[in-house]
Amino acid sequence: MFSLQQSNQLKTIAILMMMFLHLFNRSYENLFQPLVFIGKTPLSYYISLFCDACVPIFAFVSGYGLYYKYQQDEKLYKKTNIKRIKKLYINYWIVLLLFAVLLGLVLNKDGYPGSWSKILLNISGLDPSYNGAWWFFTTYIFFIITSGVWFALLDKINPFLYFSILLVIYFGAFYFRIYKTNLFDNNILNWFHKQSALYFCTLFQFMLGAFALKYKWAHKISFYFQDLKYKNLIIILLIFFLVAVHAIVPNFIIAPFIGVVFIFLFIQFNFSISFKKGLDLFSKHSTNMWLTHMFFYMIFFSDFVYGFKYVPLIFLVLIILCLLSSYVINFINDKIRKTI
Repeated sequence: MFSLQQSNQLKTIAILMMMFLHLFNRSYENLFQPLVFIGKTPLSYYISLFCDACVPIFAFVSGYGLYYKYQQDEKLYKKTNIKRIKKLYINYWIVLLLFAVLLGLVLNKDGYPGSWSKILLNISGLDPSYNGAWWFFTTYIFFIITSGVWFALLDKINPFLYFSILLVIYFGAFYFRIYKTNLFDNNILNWFHKQSALYFCTLFQFMLGAFALKYKWAHKISFYFQDLKYKNLIIILLIFFLVAVHAIVPNFIIAPFIGVVFIFLFIQFNFSISFKKGLDLFSKHSTNMWLTHMFFYMIFFSDFVYGFKYVPLIFLVLIILCLLSSYVINFINDKIRKTI
């Protein structure tokens, strides 16, 4: 089994990958200065391609953790899911109020907070248009609500058949998410189309985590690494290989498969105690980093963040800004949770 510590560390890695992806998976001209090139292409671009495994990693770990709780007590699972959703919404509303409303008003940013319908759709999470990275909030809420059904099927259906069905659903949903968007003139139908594509595209990745727990993938894979000499070096080389594979196949349809391989390489790596403590420090802030980072690098302070010019500095500055804001968010969150 993955430990809770490893799960939180993987979520942190996924959020950091998301930030790198969003920062550097774009043309660098007139925006930032890469330091290393492979041919005419910045190395940062190839790394950012690899980092699109962030959502698959986060979804995998979420599915793994929720299925573990489901196995412990199915009835209690439904009750704790209500608390889980409540906790997530409170965190989300704090970020929404601080950034989309208050900061939007102070900086006089067009569309922030916007019309009452836009405000209500964002508050509900039905259409989190304030921040492009918030799409997963809606999808994750739907996963919490419906996960019991998918987990029950996992305990009943032949695993090879179930896996195959989920894989087919993934490819179909990916097609409608990327290549067949805006099929309808009606806004409501378009919303259902968009959310269905996002949900079913991510479902395969979510359920991979449940499969991994049920069939003890981590234990089986560990068998091949336990007596391996130069294990850390081999794992690093394999991760470089994953980066190269994604550079050759840039379509992010392969992201779930890249992400799963990375997860099992990650848990085999022998990290130093200081590195683990560093990841543990980030773990309590990872959700806030996900919810806030786009406000800094794109919506409100793009010139400031990219003004640091070089890839490592830009990435570091964004991390610092997100961390500082997270301390404020967590402080408010703690005060609210003590009163309700």
